[in-house]
Amino acid sequence: MAFGQPSYTITVMVGNPQHMESAIGEATALFRNIRGVRVGQETNFEITKSDAVAQILFDSLMYVRLGAIVIALITLLGASIGLMNIMLVSVTERTREIGIRKAIGATPRVIRRQFLTEAVVICLMGGFAGIFLGILIGNLLAVVMGASFIIPWHWMVLGVAVCVGVGMVSGYYPASKASRLDPVEALRYE
Repeated sequence: MAFGQPSYTITVMVGNPQHMESAIGEATALFRNIRGVRVGQETNFEITKSDAVAQILFDSLMYVRLGAIVIALITLLGASIGLMNIMLVSVTERTREIGIRKAIGATPRVIRRQFLTEAVVICLMGGFAGIFLGILIGNLLAVVMGASFIIPWHWMVLGVAVCVGVGMVSGYYPASKASRLDPVEALRYE
């Protein structure tokens, strides 16, 4: 198209989607005739199907999804570091308790399991709160927009699994530190 020439957009709808290709063929032949395009010449207009527009939107949504995944991973990393710090503070504050438990026979494995369990339980509490709020807010929005009420079971299971994984990863170092404490030194700790 040369500079200064007008540009037109014509929208056509087909009643039956099965007739889409024949309608495109007819429109192409008609526009070639109207625009004076000879046989063998390239068309000087464009026909865009609605599924092409939908594909462009889906491609754009892919970038939004990737952005959301990156943000979620950064958030998980921050949460796991925060949980690890909380658990390290807990080990420091409970050093005397750990010393008493070791003095009466608790093995390093038992101490490690206790702190890992605490870390996983803290993560699960946060995960269940997130699942509850997600379902509540998501379905409130669905009601407002006139959509159906859903409970995303597979995402809930994935969320619980991620919570357990984050709890295990974040709690391992503090649990290991607690299990290696010397009982005599831990009993003297103030």
